[in-house]
Amino acid sequence: MPELTNDFSWSRSRDNTFQECKRRYYYHYYGSWGGWEAGVSADVRRLYVLKQLASRQMWAGRIVHDAIEMALQIFQHGRDVPVEPFIADVIGRMRGEWRSSRDGRYRDSPKTLALFEHEYSIELKAEVWQALSRNVSTCLRNFFRLPLLADIRKTSPEHWSIEHWSKVLDFEGTPIWIAPDFGFWTEDGRLALIDWKTGGADPEAAAFQLGCYALYAQDMLDVEPARVDLIEVNLREPLVTPHRWDAARLEDIRERLRLSIRSMRAYLADPVANIAAIEGFERTEELRICRWCNFRVVCRPEL
Repeated sequence: MPELTNDFSWSRSRDNTFQECKRRYYYHYYGSWGGWEAGVSADVRRLYVLKQLASRQMWAGRIVHDAIEMALQIFQHGRDVPVEPFIADVIGRMRGEWRSSRDGRYRDSPKTLALFEHEYSIELKAEVWQALSRNVSTCLRNFFRLPLLADIRKTSPEHWSIEHWSKVLDFEGTPIWIAPDFGFWTEDGRLALIDWKTGGADPEAAAFQLGCYALYAQDMLDVEPARVDLIEVNLREPLVTPHRWDAARLEDIRERLRLSIRSMRAYLADPVANIAAIEGFERTEELRICRWCNFRVVCRPEL
């Protein structure tokens, strides 16, 4: 098996981290590298464990996305999904993950669920966790009721994409990780790319993400923006918002990607070898960001 190397790439989450705090970016993508290996130093291992932390909201979103993918795979094989038993099973597994995180299993098995709230001993009332599971249930019920889902199921499953499309696109020499949550070819020959959301969204961030999907469609699938429907689905409401794209707006996305990639590389001690030095990555001065940062304990322990 070839040795893993820390190669430079771009993703929306990587860009978000870089924009929020350069020191957090260093810890996440460089300082924690190799933390899974048996003989690694305690400091690197600690950063690797902290890197895995998820807020309760991030966790709930991941639960919904995974459940939807599972349901679509069932539909793809021509079977129906018994909605309430399916949701009950999702919530049951969610409770199991919560107990695993509460008991600190992630410290020995970092790939298991690690909640920020447990690592930092944030006391939350039972009602907060209950509201979280109710939101997951609501999002899933809304998913099964969507007219959009009925439209999807009218098309042939061979025209669906759940997980088999490549998620890596070569963008002017830089690998970028990007792929829609779901895609299908409509009956009138259009490519619909869907982004499932489980909470409030920043309109600008959502537009950038959808624009990246349009780039994916053109450069990876050779589908022009005029033939692509970008669909933002807020499952909490529920609200389905279609977006049309065009070549001019797509060029804006390309320029934003170029700027983000140049900025990230400029911080590296050796851009060619993708080597970073911690002293080159300053800490943010916005303490509101620090309070909810995975690396708070090593970066700003006084908080």
